[in-house]
Amino acid sequence: MRAYLKELKFDSSIHTYIKNITQEVNDAVKKTKIRNGFVFVSSKHTTLGIIVHEIAEPNLLEDIVNHSLSSIHEDKRSTRVGKDYKHPTKDYKHRCQDNPYCDEIDEDYNAGAHIRALTFSHSSVTIPVRNGKLDLGKYQEVAVFEFDGRDGSGKNPIRKRTVQICIYETEAIKVID
Repeated sequence: MRAYLKELKFDSSIHTYIKNITQEVNDAVKKTKIRNGFVFVSSKHTTLGIIVHEIAEPNLLEDIVNHSLSSIHEDKRSTRVGKDYKHPTKDYKHRCQDNPYCDEIDEDYNAGAHIRALTFSHSSVTIPVRNGKLDLGKYQEVAVFEFDGRDGSGKNPIRKRTVQICIYETEAIKVID
């Protein structure tokens, strides 16, 4: 078995959005020249998830983002909450600074982002590769779902994000009945 690793690195400065990465994943598969296998797409972050869904329709994406923000309330202390914030808010206990592994100067409160990531996305997904490309359904694409992007204002750092694409070659896939 051969294995390959590709990392996508990008700044994430918009709070909540869905970004299509299907082309980047397919390009990585093509570069390996494998015919059959699996791709594991994995987020290295607790507030950035991976989804396989219909991504091409912008109104659906807006509906999904708005539903996630309305369903899981934002922390009232968050820098995103101002007088014009249109989604519900709530009192949470979490603070980024409470994590003993946190090495950022971060003054935001993102419990809602963590809960949305757990509820509406996955830390990783597995996709078959068949005949040299992702074996997705008719409307399926691969995307990142960001729940805690930062614009760098105040002491809140811009999020530097990493998504790993691990590609594994297998023998020919045999379709069975």
